[in-house]
Amino acid sequence: MAKDAESDAELRSQQEAPPGGFAKLMRVFSFAANLDRLIQVGCAFAAVCSGAAMPLMALVLGRLTANFTDYGGSNEDESTADFMKSVQTNALYFVYLFIGKVTFQLVYIWSFGFTFAASRMVQTMRISCLDRILDRTVAANDAETPGSLSNTVTVHCNSIQAALSDRLGIMIQAFSMLLASFAVAFSQSWQLTLVMLGLVIVTLGLIGFIVSSDQRIEAGLLKRYNECSIIAEDALGSIRTVIAFGATHKFLSKYNNILEKTETDGKKRGPFVGLMFATQYFFMFVGWAIGFYLGAYLFTKGMISDAGRILSVFFSMLIGLGAIMALGPNIPSFIKAIAAADDAFKILDDESKQGQTPSGQSGIRDDKTDSCEGLVEFRNMSFSYGVRENHNALDSINLSFTRGSSTAIVGPSGAGKSTLISLLERWYEPTAGSILLDGRDVSGLDPRWLRSQIALVQQEPQLFNASIFDNIAYGLVGTGNERLSQEQKTSLVHDACREARAYDFITALPESFDTVVGDRASLISGGQKQRIAIARALVGRRPILLMDEATSALDNENSKVIETLMTDSKDRTTIFISHKIRSAVQADRVIVLDHGRVVEQGTHQELMAMGGLYRRLYDAQTEVKPSDDEDPIKPASKIIDPNITELGGELAEASQPSTTIRPSERLPLIPKRHLLTNLLEIAKEQKRYWPIFLVGLAACAITAQIFPVQAILLGRVMEVFQRPADQVSSDANFWSLMFFVVGLGSMISYAILGFFMTLLGVHLTRFYRLEYFRAVLHQPVEFFDQVASGTLLSRLSSDPASLHELLSINMGLLISIFISIISASIIGLAYSWKFALVAIFAAMPAVFAAGYLRMKLDSSLAEEMDKISEDSARFVSDSLSAFRTVKAFTMETAVRDMYRNCLTLFAGRLYRKRAIMTLLFAFSESVELLAAALGFWYGGKLMGDGELTTEKFFTVFIAVIIGGQAAGALFGFSSNLGKAKVAANNILGIRSQARAAADRDRSKQISENHGLEKGTNTVVDMQSVTFAYPARPNVTVLKSVSLQVQRGQTVGVVGTSGSGKSTLLALLERFYDAQSGTLNVLGMPISAHNIDEYRKRLAIVPQEPQLYNGTIRENVSLGLDEDKIQEADVVAACEAAGLAEFVSSLPDGYNTQCRGQGVSFSGGQRQRIAIARALILQPELLLLDEPTSALDAESEQLVRETLSNIQEGRTMILVTHRLNIVRDAHAIIVMDEGRIVEKGTHGELMSKQGHYFKMHQSSMGDNV
Repeated sequence: MAKDAESDAELRSQQEAPPGGFAKLMRVFSFAANLDRLIQVGCAFAAVCSGAAMPLMALVLGRLTANFTDYGGSNEDESTADFMKSVQTNALYFVYLFIGKVTFQLVYIWSFGFTFAASRMVQTMRISCLDRILDRTVAANDAETPGSLSNTVTVHCNSIQAALSDRLGIMIQAFSMLLASFAVAFSQSWQLTLVMLGLVIVTLGLIGFIVSSDQRIEAGLLKRYNECSIIAEDALGSIRTVIAFGATHKFLSKYNNILEKTETDGKKRGPFVGLMFATQYFFMFVGWAIGFYLGAYLFTKGMISDAGRILSVFFSMLIGLGAIMALGPNIPSFIKAIAAADDAFKILDDESKQGQTPSGQSGIRDDKTDSCEGLVEFRNMSFSYGVRENHNALDSINLSFTRGSSTAIVGPSGAGKSTLISLLERWYEPTAGSILLDGRDVSGLDPRWLRSQIALVQQEPQLFNASIFDNIAYGLVGTGNERLSQEQKTSLVHDACREARAYDFITALPESFDTVVGDRASLISGGQKQRIAIARALVGRRPILLMDEATSALDNENSKVIETLMTDSKDRTTIFISHKIRSAVQADRVIVLDHGRVVEQGTHQELMAMGGLYRRLYDAQTEVKPSDDEDPIKPASKIIDPNITELGGELAEASQPSTTIRPSERLPLIPKRHLLTNLLEIAKEQKRYWPIFLVGLAACAITAQIFPVQAILLGRVMEVFQRPADQVSSDANFWSLMFFVVGLGSMISYAILGFFMTLLGVHLTRFYRLEYFRAVLHQPVEFFDQVASGTLLSRLSSDPASLHELLSINMGLLISIFISIISASIIGLAYSWKFALVAIFAAMPAVFAAGYLRMKLDSSLAEEMDKISEDSARFVSDSLSAFRTVKAFTMETAVRDMYRNCLTLFAGRLYRKRAIMTLLFAFSESVELLAAALGFWYGGKLMGDGELTTEKFFTVFIAVIIGGQAAGALFGFSSNLGKAKVAANNILGIRSQARAAADRDRSKQISENHGLEKGTNTVVDMQSVTFAYPARPNVTVLKSVSLQVQRGQTVGVVGTSGSGKSTLLALLERFYDAQSGTLNVLGMPISAHNIDEYRKRLAIVPQEPQLYNGTIRENVSLGLDEDKIQEADVVAACEAAGLAEFVSSLPDGYNTQCRGQGVSFSGGQRQRIAIARALILQPELLLLDEPTSALDAESEQLVRETLSNIQEGRTMILVTHRLNIVRDAHAIIVMDEGRIVEKGTHGELMSKQGHYFKMHQSSMGDNV
């Protein structure tokens, strides 16, 4: 609650602060290259000329009006022939204006030009933002999430680009049109124009105030949506853990809480939007009222010579105010862009979070630092993390490391081992003391040069969603081998893979080195991922090698090879951290850390002789059980399928299964549906908001009549000037009052329209944002193997925003425009069907045809943009999620160049379609001039023939012209409609997929059985199960695996990396369905269980534990419902996991925040939190995947004791590479290449002297 209060207070202060955003939006132009500036200047000139063409029409209209009123007033001096000649001459001016306007637009000078320049300009800005983020210190980045930063680079920059593309041209054209309108008006009557100008200034002033207020609210909404992205990133970043613990409802609840606040803030926009439109239209009609009244007065006083001048001023003002109205639909885009620019420049301008030497600069380098000897020294160095400022993670450290030596760093979890590496990488700066490299203080060295001398294998290695080859080759970045030929690079990569024991498993894959590892390396095992990370560190041959728990996920055979590699330091300085004491035995020196201090150091023999902490850690790991043959545990033959033969034998055919598991269905592509179909579905399920919509619809119906009514009024006004002067004043008073009344009506109706449609948009956007997130979280796990989390994060931000563009005020305007077209056409036909038919069919078909084609292209363009922007968003998200890896391997420049290539590809594929759209846009924007020419010519002919009066002519003419303008405005929304169509397809399509998956699950369920079936004691019964991951269907991971586990038994699963051990657990969690075979769990087929109830009876400790933004208490109780969380249970679980003492030492205890995925905690501390998270559930079946891989010997022993204490009455399946963890198991199965090749107890397997025996001997090594 306190955090929420702080957030609310921050947003309130942000909304009250001066925005300053417009200036920052203008700063975006600083990213324009010379070519971009040249294009923008040319575009601006063309837009100005295009805008000025329309007010010139007012002069022609004035002349024509004078012709019509003089002729209609029975001017005896003018014959029909003279009248027609004058009409034809003036009508030709419209044709000239059309040619001029189209010419300026056909050369792509504004719509296409602005789009082209904006794309290039914002591309540079995106790259600069990404560059700036990558230049930040790790400490600064820990305070924010990759999701919120990725949003700035992608979604927020999208908003900026949208505003500065063709919308900027529309704004410039509108302002040009406004200024030209006043220039024309001044040339006809300065007195009348001054009055009108005052009204325009008042209107613009009010709109400016409203926009400023609205922008503050928009900035607050952006902040809220960033918070939503953080929650979504937390959930999607480890979706398997979220699903396994049934925690989707917790993330949905958090997400919903933020959305409720956005809904509250969004409602505040309603009055401002309503007021903005009400202001525009009210003052437009007030201007007409005052202008007509004053014009009539000036006319009767002889200060204006003819009615044509008055009408030229009127038409100029009509065009000018129309320009102001054209600004309206574009203002929201600029408000979003202003808020987005403000957010982007917070990153670009914040020097406090940057590294001491920005990327791209040389830093301090001299001859001595150009060649690194690898001599590292820590002098009296101390450091503390922000979360424990009063506690030093490292305290007065004095150490030195020399080239050609290997140093092992050991100690309990949380002793500060990984912190040493973080400081040497300069991810953080020491709070006291210094670090030297070759005698130079590293704080004076270029951080990128420093890191180019260091190779790193992290405790939890991060790979990119790219091929295996590319992931390893990234290790060449920043080294002298970076520019080698592809053939030479391939040779180095292959050599590094052989050293890292990765070559064989890579080449065994169908696509070998071209295999894509998937989002967060989800398509390979933990051991395979670790070996690829080791190969990446080795390929660059850097002088310093840092390895943090580099063998934690490896089997013993591979571990031993890597351990030999770690201690072989002929040409480099090697520093490695390990909890496996065996790894330290052959090191040249061993350093023992405890509570941030060096407590012992020396060789293995020296430390053993001391009998201190190192000896205790060693003894804890090398403890041997009394007798393998005296194991009282029941024979494993009662647990594992007895048909399994000895080592190397084939698996016997399993018995005929009772229930065959069908192959899992591939996720269908999201179907493309018509926008109207999606809107009808939305309307059908949102009945509770129909009252709001109906009020808004009623307002739409009223606003739609305003301009047709204006046509009637103007027709009557034209007739007034045909009357004698003494009647003009009295008639003018009445019709001025009518304009004022219509103005009041327009003000009220547009205020209602703006308020209620904005309110509707806020409600619907909130609903579909939540629905979208819910639908994504409820997708089957295989969905996340195929769609990267970065892509989903981008969609969760951009799709609801695009849908909001349609479902808010724009929907009201579209409905109003559509009704207005119909009403204007009906009025035209009612007054003169002959004239109206010609006028309508002269303009409307051309406008609609061009508009329809433009809409189709816009929709196609939006779909393509959606696909390509997904790729770029995924790339940014991947890069920022692997921020430490990018920094460690000096990949900042490489990442920037790859991102630039991605954006260039994105832009190039869109320019052609955009160019075609511009042609259609130019034509649809200009065709009304041709319609006006034809209308005047044909109307004049009808008047000359006596078939049309002046009033009817102007009523029909203005109605049809307004209809044409409305049609053009309708298709001006084509971009919004195209994006909304894609967004609606994504949101409703993914929701439909989630519902279909849930229906499939329900169709397989038998009942909610909460216990084992009567008469059975079997918890897991797996028969002849074969499985391949849906993302790699040609690679069989499990091959006819049969396994039985009885109630209360512990089964250990061991084997080489990639043999299918973790896949067994994935099937038991029902992340996937097997292709063949049967799997019964807890007494019934796994597919027959209610999946949510089933997972409540299980708990899993994953290989790479994930912490979430929130307190330690919230992380431990992740799988519990809020009403079932008891403090005593949390403490008990932490005590059982060996975590309670550490938590108690923290200033905030269990309320300590786990920000940045718990980066301030050690790997062992994170793993113990994950163990506590599983234990608190008291599960019937506990699944553990390498639960001690990041623990020291004492913590490992504690976990072993914990597992021993809790195993009574509980069934456990334990996957591990540490054989001493499973020696007490009731049974151990050995897996190799997807098959179970051995089974038995520890004693039975040792006596066979097969696979397990060799693994055991390898694990004991020198320690036995």
